[in-house]
Amino acid sequence: MSDEYARDPEGQVEVIDRVVAEAAQLLSRRFGGEPDLSGAELLGGSGNAVVLRVRTTPSAFFPHRSVVIKYNPVTGHTIDDAALLREVVAYQFTTSMAEEVRPGPVLLAHDVDKRILVLSDAGDGDTLADTLARSGESDRGDLLRMLGSSLGKMHAGTASREEDYDALLHRQLRRHPEYAKHQALRDDSLQRSILIGADILDHAGLTPPEDVLALARTATASLSSGRDRAFTPFDLSPDNIIVGQKLTFLDYEWAGFRNVGLDVACVIAGFPQFLFTRPITDEEADIFIHAWQRRIVNVWPQLADDDTLHRLLVASLIGWALSSVTTMYAGGIEGVVALAEGNAEIYHDAHRSLLRPPDHGPFSEDEVLIRRDLYETFEALSRYAAQCGSEVCLPVAKFGREVAARLRES
Repeated sequence: MSDEYARDPEGQVEVIDRVVAEAAQLLSRRFGGEPDLSGAELLGGSGNAVVLRVRTTPSAFFPHRSVVIKYNPVTGHTIDDAALLREVVAYQFTTSMAEEVRPGPVLLAHDVDKRILVLSDAGDGDTLADTLARSGESDRGDLLRMLGSSLGKMHAGTASREEDYDALLHRQLRRHPEYAKHQALRDDSLQRSILIGADILDHAGLTPPEDVLALARTATASLSSGRDRAFTPFDLSPDNIIVGQKLTFLDYEWAGFRNVGLDVACVIAGFPQFLFTRPITDEEADIFIHAWQRRIVNVWPQLADDDTLHRLLVASLIGWALSSVTTMYAGGIEGVVALAEGNAEIYHDAHRSLLRPPDHGPFSEDEVLIRRDLYETFEALSRYAAQCGSEVCLPVAKFGREVAARLRES
């Protein structure tokens, strides 16, 4: 929920009442009858989104006991407008999937102009972040095996359906042409952020070797093309994954068709831009990868070869690591977009750099957290690349160690 609502309780109540009333109208038009929505409960939402759970009275028209309403207020950022339309399309697409491969809630109703989505309720399960944090070694392995299997099912089940997704996107863009120019913004910004990150490291005295840059270019290209593509929510932050009888993926603001290696690398890296008290170990990463691999080899048989898979994941890990550097320097996705569009620039001040040596402190509390997060990402890159017997991977492992050493707490 945005700070605006937290600071203004009366305004918060007014917004909630209006959103609930508009959601009831959407459900009435969609299903008939007059659904009674009550007992609005604020849930955690990403960014400025207001997310509510409301109780309903089950009826022949609408057999749900509760629903979740997501309202995305106007922020003035084009990136948020792009995210709104992308999320609607993603939920339309996943709602059409068979239940056994559907990754998240069902879209019950929506209105782009009112910026409201009404979703089926995923329930009160704990997040993957919380569950991993309190679990012992064996349970963590089981959770990561479940995550690998769930992602693999989603990837394999959507690999041949990119045309269906594109058709839904184009239909929404015909209805809302004002959003068209923003749709490529996120992916373009993500692509550019990878090589911007390499440049930031270079200015900090951590020059990526050519082998790293070549794989960075591979990761950049994989965001927009390639054969190993499937639907992915992409924002695999563990606080957006609910643990129940199966895993439920929430928040599709970054959803789309991309190379599946990026999802797998995100987990191996310990979920970049999410700081764990207990990062993913090499053994846990192997459990996760093998569970995912078993689900997808019939669709992408080339990824049954461990060397081929390893090279793909090393390139994807480099993409995540370099993009994370840019995101941290830019202060978030809005800053990344501004950098990619040329509306902002990075100021390379060796004395204030986030990447200054550990003995060049003191560091602020925010800097400590950012450096710790980047440390975990580059350290995971180094460890995973070191497992590869290829000569190409050895410089990657060495470079990952060098960056991690710069970020290690003194």
